[in-house]
Amino acid sequence: MLSTLKNNAYHILGLDTSSSERDMLKRSKEIINRLRADDTPVYDSDIGLFEDFRTEDMVKDALQRLQSPKKRIKEYFFWFQVADSVDDQAMGQFKVRDFSGAIHTWQDASDGQGAKALFYKKNLAILYCLVLSANNDKGYLQNSLALWKDLINSDKFWASFTKVYRLHDEQTASEDVVSDFKVHVVEYLADIYTELHQIHKDSDYIHEFQKIFSAKGEKIEKSVLAPAYEAISRAVEGLEVMEVSKDGSFDKKEAGMIQQLVATVQQELNKLIDLGLYNDSQTKIMRDRSANALRSIALDLHNNLSELGKAQGLHEIAIQLAGTDSLKNKLQTELDQIQKNIKDDEENCIVIKLSSYGGVTVVLKSSYIESGNKRIFYKDARSISYHAQSRSVNFIPISQNYNYTVASDNETITFSLDSSLHIGEQEHKEAWGRLVGLSEKLIEPHIVRWLVDRIFDRDEVVKIGHIEFSKQGYSKNKFKLFGEPEREMVYWTDTVYVPQLHSGVVTLWKDKDGKNQQFDTLDMSTPNAVVLPELVQACVTRAQTP
Repeated sequence: MLSTLKNNAYHILGLDTSSSERDMLKRSKEIINRLRADDTPVYDSDIGLFEDFRTEDMVKDALQRLQSPKKRIKEYFFWFQVADSVDDQAMGQFKVRDFSGAIHTWQDASDGQGAKALFYKKNLAILYCLVLSANNDKGYLQNSLALWKDLINSDKFWASFTKVYRLHDEQTASEDVVSDFKVHVVEYLADIYTELHQIHKDSDYIHEFQKIFSAKGEKIEKSVLAPAYEAISRAVEGLEVMEVSKDGSFDKKEAGMIQQLVATVQQELNKLIDLGLYNDSQTKIMRDRSANALRSIALDLHNNLSELGKAQGLHEIAIQLAGTDSLKNKLQTELDQIQKNIKDDEENCIVIKLSSYGGVTVVLKSSYIESGNKRIFYKDARSISYHAQSRSVNFIPISQNYNYTVASDNETITFSLDSSLHIGEQEHKEAWGRLVGLSEKLIEPHIVRWLVDRIFDRDEVVKIGHIEFSKQGYSKNKFKLFGEPEREMVYWTDTVYVPQLHSGVVTLWKDKDGKNQQFDTLDMSTPNAVVLPELVQACVTRAQTP
């Protein structure tokens, strides 16, 4: 309901704006008495568009508003001024519900920029708004907005309005009251068009108003923006608390949740687009918050799960949502880097097939190794082993066996392949060599750093097979035929030799008289035995670092 105009104090009391305070008091008492006698009065100034708008409480409230200087000027401004025969003619047409005739009456009289013409325009603008409450007429909408724009931007109108208003309200019509009203008049007008939007469920009333005035009233804040912002805020909060990489994977449930929350944000923003409020300052703040929430998820996917494609998609949505140029530029810079990383990842992606007959396929990307439905990020790798063994009959090689295992705390990729020396052996040998070579470059450095951190930063003893590694060096139990076993140790401060890999074993050395002597051996199938050359060198370097 168009409450701003329907509940106008002058309308409730059945008076025009020239009425004195004495007239107001007399009329309010008259209406209340008649209402108490179940007699609802009708007056010449009633416009015939509303019913049941006179109640005792409404009459009392109307009188109070007219007795308040700041409220009275608003009631005065948004009601008809009946000053001459033209106004009398239009008001007479109200009685027979000839609103079209009243519109033409004031239209014909409103040509020019004289004071009378300006007040005819104000009456006409008010009438358009009243008629729009009953009829959704886009022509009336545009005409009313054009009139209000001309009036509000006219210094001559405000000078005339102030002069006339002071004639009708000498006691309270101070310069401050008028000045304050001028500051807020567009907000009050915005409330009228928000009410029309609510009556007709038509976004054009707010959108067209915003195109001309770019201002918001209390009603649009409470009834339109507040619900939209609340819905967006709830959705963004859901995005902000998501930790997609926490469990080490990005599953369908998480993807569906993001899609649902983003859809909610976009749905509410689409409403604001229709209303012409998409670029409102507060809306831009909400858009930036939404974009930043998506950015955090995208970077999490990119940095911790290597889901580069999904990160790109979320970044693109975030750019569309962003409200400020500074955030858009930041997001675009990050998107450019993500796209570069995707290109590099595609160019550097290595696919190794270890069997031509539907067997194992291993994919190595910039940050993870994948086989089947298992994926291990290099940074999460904790152990690796690989070795190849020949099988012979009567000392004649007949087949080759390949074993490979890499493991994190939560996942293990492992396979074992047998290959005839006559069928596919060369292909498997080459593929195997590529896999081992890439593992040495991509995976083993992460494992070595993790082991060194445990040994020197956490002061832990790390066991690889039966060999123990500590801050002091590496050691093993040396068994005696009689008596307790002793601990044999190679200190990092000693002359330390780099372990060697050969024929399926890793040999560790100790120094004796300036020469390397075998300390012990481990099978290459022992988890992390193959990283011993790099681990020993890293430990020596770390032990010598002050």
